[in-house]
Amino acid sequence: MKRVVQLGIAAAFLVVAVLALFVGRPGREAQNRVDLAPRPRVANAVGEEATLRNVTKKPIAYTIMPGPGNRVPRTRTLAVAVVDRIATDLPVEISFDNGRRTMTYLIHPGKPYSFRYDESNIIRVYPGSHGREDAADLAPYVPTPLEVVTRMLEIGAVGPNDIVYDLGCGDGRMVIAAAKTRGSHGVGIELDEALLAECRAAAEKEGVGKLVRFLRLDATKARLTDATILLLYLLPESLETLEPVFERDLAPGVRIVSHDYKIPGWDARIVRTEVIPGENGRDHRIILYRMPDKR
Repeated sequence: MKRVVQLGIAAAFLVVAVLALFVGRPGREAQNRVDLAPRPRVANAVGEEATLRNVTKKPIAYTIMPGPGNRVPRTRTLAVAVVDRIATDLPVEISFDNGRRTMTYLIHPGKPYSFRYDESNIIRVYPGSHGREDAADLAPYVPTPLEVVTRMLEIGAVGPNDIVYDLGCGDGRMVIAAAKTRGSHGVGIELDEALLAECRAAAEKEGVGKLVRFLRLDATKARLTDATILLLYLLPESLETLEPVFERDLAPGVRIVSHDYKIPGWDARIVRTEVIPGENGRDHRIILYRMPDKR
């Protein structure tokens, strides 16, 4: 009987070992896998495209990993400024070597993504394709920390007579904070309908629903003529895309407060720059601009 029990235990261990070979074990690849879906989304139509745009300065080779109905990996090379389209009804894994490690990303049907540089000049994949007509969002949704928002309001000297605009407003925290703490009016511009619903709900909750409004609009097509101050957290390429809009619409003396990123070519208009220490060694830079007198 004892011998039978021992044989049974040995067989069980053998089964576990075999399963481990097929299932795999977490390693470096698992640690380097990023799911690019920050919030639940509604189901997508079958075959809806995910798009990948290359906004770096060199071609990028990447691999589409095998999935249902797809037995082998597919390797593609994406040229600079080109958009690749992946028709799928399920999330798809892609991987590429960014020069330091092989990264794996889970991208989702119907969403735009881009290869671009991070703050350390390393290429990564981000949600959003930043200003293209086929996917017109200007930046991935990354909320500005509330302590940074507070300091941006202080540096911009936001007051009750101001009309504050936030282009790509995310959850609306900048214009809501300006209205709640400074008594200003505000306009948030955003493309994501789910985020717009969050904005409006948060404004009502904070008691500033009559001071702020939120518009579903491509920021590159917005009119900013009544703005007295812009609060922005956008990528450099997006700020460069919007620069003609600023020049066209903003009156002399209008302030622009940018989180982290400079407006390319506008160094002469910088009034003040401040760095705020953040968590995990991540500093936040605030840049204040003022529109010059028009000639």
